[in-house]
Amino acid sequence: MNLEPFVERHAVRLVLLDAEGSVLLLHTRDLSAANFRSVWELPGGGVEQGESFLAAACREIKEETGIDLDQASVAAPRWRRDVLYTYRGERRLQHESIGVARIARVAPPISSSLRVAFEGDDLFEHRWWPLQDIARSDALFYPRSLPMQLSRLLSGEEIVEALELWP
Repeated sequence: MNLEPFVERHAVRLVLLDAEGSVLLLHTRDLSAANFRSVWELPGGGVEQGESFLAAACREIKEETGIDLDQASVAAPRWRRDVLYTYRGERRLQHESIGVARIARVAPPISSSLRVAFEGDDLFEHRWWPLQDIARSDALFYPRSLPMQLSRLLSGEEIVEALELWP
């Protein structure tokens, strides 16, 4: 295990479901790390000082996708996990809370105009994935356990995962 110093942070992620039950995943990479494979990840990001899960989740979805979420559509987080990873040369221990949000439209268009910092470079594609496609795919997901945990989360289970080391 890598024991170099790390920055500790809190983050939110959402399983964003459209009207047909498809999940929005963002195809991402770290251009600063040649050995980092691209992954399909749940949208989300860091929680700012004093920000609630709900406020952070809505802000992150707006920044990464352009979608303005109705706060009433966002459920409280039921999946908690920690991950140790390196991003853009910074080692991070991230405490993630993952919730579910539902939108009334089918696969709404995604806008990248509000992305911040390196997101414009690192988030290069999106896709609305039917649930069965995630379960059957051999793609690399973030979280890695997304295909195994998704049905549990959507059925209302509380999920607490052990530390994930990335990559």
